[in-house]
Amino acid sequence: MHQLKHRIDSTNKSLEWKKLSSGLWSSNRGDIGFKTREGTAEGIFIDKYIIQVCCEGESMRTVVDTLTFKYLGSSFYKDKNHIYTHYDMADGGNFWIVEDADVATFKVIGDCYARDKHHIFGERAMVMDSVDYKTFKTKKGIGCFAKDKNGYYFWDSKIEVTEITDSEVKKVLTVLQPL
Repeated sequence: MHQLKHRIDSTNKSLEWKKLSSGLWSSNRGDIGFKTREGTAEGIFIDKYIIQVCCEGESMRTVVDTLTFKYLGSSFYKDKNHIYTHYDMADGGNFWIVEDADVATFKVIGDCYARDKHHIFGERAMVMDSVDYKTFKTKKGIGCFAKDKNGYYFWDSKIEVTEITDSEVKKVLTVLQPL
């Protein structure tokens, strides 16, 4: 594994990755990359540059507008044309376009969610069709908890309040209750 890390580090060094003002990276070959890290079972971390928008394989250079690209919060990014997401995973994750997101009205809410004029988006689930758009609420600083008129959610799953035994979770739900 150490040899693989050394080989990848050497390749990255030869590509002379430079950080752009947008937070993206540019190589000496003209590639645009999103820098992330891959973790191995041995506890080794390898810098990785994602250069394609998942999963059609389009080059980030041809898709992302680096002049308007910016981080919004949570796992969301935007440029003048698209909303993007990168969710960290052990393999470094993927970088992709959030389907059905309206660029003009998209905003991050809380720690793990976003909304636009039509949808609520979860960091992992993307469009959350099962929630009530009008009453959906969350708060920054409480993690991936939210509520709507139908109940409470953790990430994209509805949780049953009567089954909760963890005191920290109960505390979070009391913070959400008056919203």
